[in-house]
Amino acid sequence: MKKKLAILSLVIMMFTSLVACTNNNSQNNAASNEAKNIVVGLNLYQTNLDPALEWNGWYVSMYGIGETLVKFNKNMEVEPLLSDSWKKIDDLTWQFHIREGVKFQNGTALTASSVKSSMERALKANPRTQEMLNVNSIKADGQELTITTKAPHTTLLGNLADPINSIIDTSAGEDTVAKAPVGTGPFKIKSYTDGSEVVVERFDDYWGGKALINQATFKYIKDDNTRSMALQSGEIDVANNVSINNLSLFEDKSKYAISTTTSLRIVMSYFNFKNEFLKDPAVRRAIALGVDRESYASTLLKGTAVPATGPFPGSLPFGDKNLTGYKYNAAEAAKILSDAGYKDTDGDKILEKNGKKLSLNIAVFPTRAEIPVIGEAMQAQLKEIGIDANLKSYETVNPILKSGDFDLCLYNVNTATTGDPQSFLELYFRTGGSTNFGKYSNANVDALIDQYKNEYDTEKRYEIATKVQQTLIDDNAGLFLVTPMGNRVSKNTVSGMEVYPIDFYMLDNKVDIK
Repeated sequence: MKKKLAILSLVIMMFTSLVACTNNNSQNNAASNEAKNIVVGLNLYQTNLDPALEWNGWYVSMYGIGETLVKFNKNMEVEPLLSDSWKKIDDLTWQFHIREGVKFQNGTALTASSVKSSMERALKANPRTQEMLNVNSIKADGQELTITTKAPHTTLLGNLADPINSIIDTSAGEDTVAKAPVGTGPFKIKSYTDGSEVVVERFDDYWGGKALINQATFKYIKDDNTRSMALQSGEIDVANNVSINNLSLFEDKSKYAISTTTSLRIVMSYFNFKNEFLKDPAVRRAIALGVDRESYASTLLKGTAVPATGPFPGSLPFGDKNLTGYKYNAAEAAKILSDAGYKDTDGDKILEKNGKKLSLNIAVFPTRAEIPVIGEAMQAQLKEIGIDANLKSYETVNPILKSGDFDLCLYNVNTATTGDPQSFLELYFRTGGSTNFGKYSNANVDALIDQYKNEYDTEKRYEIATKVQQTLIDDNAGLFLVTPMGNRVSKNTVSGMEVYPIDFYMLDNKVDIK
């Protein structure tokens, strides 16, 4: 009997142990299979998700939905993406091999023909695309894509990396593109709430390997303080572009990781050349001398920016190292205005000419935290030299720029999106450029840009770019203020979301969360 009881006890112990092991394994499997989701707070938001319109392609790329033929690495060097190889046939002709085995997120295979269709759609939809690519024809044969340009195009590769050229499946239906474009990236659209959030989920057949997380939610949180509090409270896992005033909240490395980089951005102001005062070179020069870039960078932005001379940062080989700009000199600015006939006749400290007060509006917008701050400083400093500057705040900046309803408009823009100066100079300062919202026009600048486009020698190209920039500075075609640093703050459980010098990239298949 004792022997039977001993055997029974042993069986019970073995069964209990087996159940315990099974439960532990189930718990471990459940933990390993638990969905990994990331929530990102953004300071800017797209108008919709059609990559060919506005600047929406940048978001389509940032969200991991769309990809281009080539991409930039963190050193701004071109690398293969949907095209795994290419060659320049002659001055006008480039041939690209489209990567084998790539699928759109609806399962359709990527071919040269589908790339051609997507590119041709973008060329029709946005004049900026044609300005960037200058395409004469696109031909497809199997996986071979041939692009012929209208003129020699030395920067074609870098321009193709701009997400306005994100490849989407045009057969998916035009009515779906604005809210659910079908791309080739590691994530596909799950839901889209206009003006609020975008949710993407993993695309399991991604050619580069299945993503490490299951889902990402991108929330538009315009106010910097609200976005920072959301990260502190755990509502979001990542905050993009935290203001300098709030960065100190996240210095605890046991909780947060701060990724920073010298950006390729410039905080500048457009001059509206249709304004009667801003047509006067003396007024523009006085403004250029009457604003203190050094104090903006060191004091207002607490060292997270550097004073700008021209549109490109000194870290670039075509940057502002060889340019002569303006140092703050309020006395000289006031003298220039006086010599040009601007006088204070009624003692209110505001200058007048021909019976009209020298009054200008400065458009600002809150989605870039530094813009209103710099605007307020400019307002005070311009008043010191006799200019009545009035701040006008808008929810978003692009509609105001397009309308032309501004005198000065502060703007934060990435000036080297193609790793080269041509695109920015052509779009923003060439006569008739699609983003030349100030309507600046200089035949010499136009001719130099044309010369630049046809020059293949790198050193000579940079010499020409320097001439263009110096002309813009001497002309005061725009007001170049500071080059800010970019940042991205995340919980320390998040990895792979480091900030790039350029704004094209954020979510990819290597991003993870513990």
